[in-house]
Amino acid sequence: MTVHGVVGVLLNGWLFITFIHSHLLTFRSYILVLNLCSASLGRNLLGFPFAGASAVTKRWLFGSACCQFFAFLNQFYGVFQMTALLVIILERYLLAKFYRRERILQLRLYYILVGVCFMNGAVFATPPLFGYGLYSCDPTGTVCTFFWPSGTSGAKHIGYTVPYVILCGVIPVIAIFYYTGKAVRLETIYYRSEQQKEQKRLTKSVHVLTISTLALWIPSAVLAGYQWFPALVLSYQSHVPATLALIAPIASEAATSIPVLCYLFADERLRAALLGRVRRHYALLRPDRAKRFQA
Repeated sequence: MTVHGVVGVLLNGWLFITFIHSHLLTFRSYILVLNLCSASLGRNLLGFPFAGASAVTKRWLFGSACCQFFAFLNQFYGVFQMTALLVIILERYLLAKFYRRERILQLRLYYILVGVCFMNGAVFATPPLFGYGLYSCDPTGTVCTFFWPSGTSGAKHIGYTVPYVILCGVIPVIAIFYYTGKAVRLETIYYRSEQQKEQKRLTKSVHVLTISTLALWIPSAVLAGYQWFPALVLSYQSHVPATLALIAPIASEAATSIPVLCYLFADERLRAALLGRVRRHYALLRPDRAKRFQA
């Protein structure tokens, strides 16, 4: 986990700094790319100093108050990441739909979408601090996270969990796949110019990173199912396989590095910005393409 945390900090920090200095990232869509980068970087900076150190000693080291704070931020960034994935996919669809109607997306819409990510993260991370849900150590005893309710849990705990699963898990995943298909179809039909082909490459990288991120979250979803469904339906706490308890947080941590890697391999402009800002070195681009980015 520590290794993935360090790699994630380096990759997302590299992308974040590139956004500050590069003259190439001019599309408004990159606001949402930076938004997702901020969520990943925040989770990296939170995760590996605390969870990594606790994993080495095989116990939570930082006390109950810090456990609550860590779990709150972990929940916040988790919901933030899911919402950031959804809004960037939604933006890809809206951009293609508005292009067909010869309209553009206003800049304020991008800031509204960023605000929705922050708001949604805060709304679903705060209730467990006030008794609606519970933050506690996970089965390994090394990471503080949301504690899934059992059949004997109170109505406030279950009443928070059900909307959380539906609104922050089920609906976003369905919407992501739905709008991904719609965006691909519209772009295939209408995007023909060179600038629109660049947008298609960005869309491709966004789709790849979204699918890869969701795939790496599957172990955490399975772990939640192991903890929640038997306890809620049958009123007993099932034994969580040690391998699953180990793999789930590692895979979630690794997911924060996926976006930058997808941009490097799938989006030409972002790759040029990441590799060529300091010395204008575009060795990974074809010579005829590199000239476009040296102005």
